[in-house]
Amino acid sequence: MNDFFLGMMYLPMGFRSLLTKGLKRFVILPVLFNFLLFSGLFFLLYHYLFPYAYYYLNQLPAWLHFLNVLFLIIFCISFFLLFLSMFTVFFNIIAAPFNGLLAEKAQLLLYGRTIPGLAFKDIVVRTIKRQVQFLAYFLPRFLGMCLLFFVPVIHPVYPFLWFWFNAWMLSVQYQDFAMDNNLVDFKEMRQKMRGNRLLSLGFGFSINLASFIPLLNLFSMPAAVIGGVMLFCERHQQFLETQKSQYPSV
Repeated sequence: MNDFFLGMMYLPMGFRSLLTKGLKRFVILPVLFNFLLFSGLFFLLYHYLFPYAYYYLNQLPAWLHFLNVLFLIIFCISFFLLFLSMFTVFFNIIAAPFNGLLAEKAQLLLYGRTIPGLAFKDIVVRTIKRQVQFLAYFLPRFLGMCLLFFVPVIHPVYPFLWFWFNAWMLSVQYQDFAMDNNLVDFKEMRQKMRGNRLLSLGFGFSINLASFIPLLNLFSMPAAVIGGVMLFCERHQQFLETQKSQYPSV
């Protein structure tokens, strides 16, 4: 479990690095993307989810009305996490070039390591391919989680399942920026994460938890990108040294 708690520490470390000289200007756009993300989430919750939830709660038998509050909490948390999954994936795909640039600068300023140089055309092709690979990984699992909603016996633990699912997917996305910059292919990245499963899960857990804290959640995207860079550079030093011998400019 030590790895899990160590993984959780990378997000606070990312927050502390947001004001690092030379990084601040690369933080602005990810913060704006996160503002749009959470504004959209709360708009959906307030205007659509609450009326929908109250309607179905009113259909409960009278003898179950005392559980209304519990059902409402389960319902709202489940759908908040569902929408968070969809919106986060969508916004991270749009923000990928900006987050990739932030990850590159964080690696240079915090660890003094440059990333392998590629032609602009190669970067564009690689970025598009990477997002397609992630969607192919994410969508079947996301749909599987959605189908579990229709299994009544799972409802009491459904929000917890969503929370851990989100934690893993957030960890995948935010570790991916540093790994993609350093030419780690998607399959190899997943292998590295499986080798540090508790560490990765702890990192994703902290990002997911920060999503529920007002104001803090606005800065969670850039902090998570930087935290992912720190995790990569500190846990994969041997890989970086090997890469340095292959790419002398690194």
